[in-house]
Amino acid sequence: MTLINRRHQRAVGQGFFHTAELEAEDGRKFRYVYDCGAMKKYETQRNARIDEYLRAIGANAELDMLFISHIHFDHISGLERLLDKTNRLTVDTIVMPLIDVADRLFAYARAANDDPATINDPFFRELVSNPANALGRLGPRQLLFVRRGSSDRGAPGSREEDDDDPDGPTDIPRVWGGERAGGLHWKLIGRGTGYEDEQPFIESDGTEAFTHVAVVDDTLAMAIAGGESCFEWVLSPFVDPTIQSKKDLFLSELALTRGMPVSDLKSWLRDTANIADLLLNGVPDLTAAYEAVANDFNLTSLCLYSGPKANEGSTEGVYLARFGSYFHGPTQRREIGWLATGDAALKAKKRAAAFTKHYGSHIENTGSLIVPHHGSDHNHNPELVTKIDAFIHIAAADAYSKWKHPGSKVMQCVASMGRFLSVVTSNSESEVEEIISVRCLANRNT
Repeated sequence: MTLINRRHQRAVGQGFFHTAELEAEDGRKFRYVYDCGAMKKYETQRNARIDEYLRAIGANAELDMLFISHIHFDHISGLERLLDKTNRLTVDTIVMPLIDVADRLFAYARAANDDPATINDPFFRELVSNPANALGRLGPRQLLFVRRGSSDRGAPGSREEDDDDPDGPTDIPRVWGGERAGGLHWKLIGRGTGYEDEQPFIESDGTEAFTHVAVVDDTLAMAIAGGESCFEWVLSPFVDPTIQSKKDLFLSELALTRGMPVSDLKSWLRDTANIADLLLNGVPDLTAAYEAVANDFNLTSLCLYSGPKANEGSTEGVYLARFGSYFHGPTQRREIGWLATGDAALKAKKRAAAFTKHYGSHIENTGSLIVPHHGSDHNHNPELVTKIDAFIHIAAADAYSKWKHPGSKVMQCVASMGRFLSVVTSNSESEVEEIISVRCLANRNT
């Protein structure tokens, strides 16, 4: 079997918009997107890239999976346009990290400080106050909220031992992809826990509807295959969580600003109506609490590995790409996986070690690395970048305020490895497009 992976880092300025698809020999496809947004300054470029994508996939298309790394505005601001019902693009499954109210309020407070115009966006406000309701209106069949799982299990296919049940997890109900015409079948694999239920949400016309919601560990992954094969293509998440002490400090500062005990604030925030009121009328309180922890607070972020998981035998990939005006390939490569890090706080050695342990052998199979937080030096871990040793490093960044993305330490690190850093800005000529054709090789042990 041969499977083709096409992936495209689109030029949306200071933000992130990655589109990709898998295609089997018989023409069946699986489409997925990782983040879709940009700072308000780059709204025109963001909209243009979304419209280009919609034209490319055609009318009445279906997006199998939409991944949201975290809820900073520059990663989610284009979701409504992407999935506007008049565009006739539907989405089957939305995947994002399970984040609590402190994370969400901090994201809003940061937006109020860094990009004030964004806090007037109704979708952003609703995503902060009630994520299931905001995402449910986008029309998915189901929502998957991913949480940090056992550190002993790791990502499926990341270790030598057989670490997944071929029929999916046995301790939670199975979550299957839709059987759409022309689509590739997918399933959850790995060992982990979770639960699922139906949650109500309110449509824009005021009517009540329901969406299927599941919470699963990040030791589970989505496996896609076009038939019997020596490999599956996996989309494997990793959740880099916010440090609890920082969230506690943020809530303590917010409670102090509002003149109430922390316990009362937590009880008050259990009501989504109160959260919505805070977002409208309590912005000064939120920004005051933000300023107390801004330098040390990183939101829970969902990383994602996209690449082959060998079941038997081995694989071979043919790789070609365009990095701006530079063309590469075709060449045979083993390192054909793609690894996105969102805004993960991987500078800390302990957190980088957890990331490395989770992905295991997927690290050495990674050819394309999205450097953390748009290439910020504050999230940069040179030992981790060196260990991954990706062929191509990508930073989605552009000029904004006094931010320096990508940072000089990141650029120096990549250059010293003799590797290539491609900076995708708001200029469409800077985009990165990759095409990988992967096929089975004979089992070398037989």
